[in-house]
Amino acid sequence: MSTCTDLIRIGYVILFWFLIKNVAALSDREKSVIQKELTTVGLQCIQQHPLSLSDIRSFRNKMIPDGKKPKCFVACLFKKIGVMDDMGMISPMKAQENAKKVFKDNEEHIKNVNEIMEKCTSVNQQNTSDGNKGCDRAKLAFNCFTDNADKYGFDFDF
Repeated sequence: MSTCTDLIRIGYVILFWFLIKNVAALSDREKSVIQKELTTVGLQCIQQHPLSLSDIRSFRNKMIPDGKKPKCFVACLFKKIGVMDDMGMISPMKAQENAKKVFKDNEEHIKNVNEIMEKCTSVNQQNTSDGNKGCDRAKLAFNCFTDNADKYGFDFDF
C-alpha cells in the first residue's frame, strides 16, 4: 500500500464521526460529499504537518502518536472541517452545521454528531500549552472521539 493512500486513510480515520457504523444508511451523495472533503483536507494538512510511517501506524490503531506533527495534523483537520475554531477550541456549532448540510434530513446521524460533539467539547475546559494552535487540544478531542465512538454509533475502522 502506498504512503499517499495511507495518508488519505488517516484523514478518514481522524474524520471519525462521519463514518457511521451503518454505512449502508449513508446515501451515495452523503458518502461522496464526505470523501471529497476528507481527501482535500487530508492532503492539505499532510503537506503542512508531515507524518512518519510510525505515526500512520499509530493512527491506524486509533491512537494519536506522540509529537507535535501528529497533534498539529489533527488540529489542522479539525479546523478545516469546522470541528475546531481558529482559537483552538472544539466548536460543536460548526460541526453541527456541517452535519446538517451533509446528512440533510437524516435526524439520527445529526443527533449522533450533536451528542458526541457535546460530550467532547469538555476538552475545552482543560489547560493546554499551545494556545490557539490547538494541537494539544486536538489530541484530547481525538481521544474523546475515539473513546466514545461506539456509544454514539461511529466506526473508525478502515
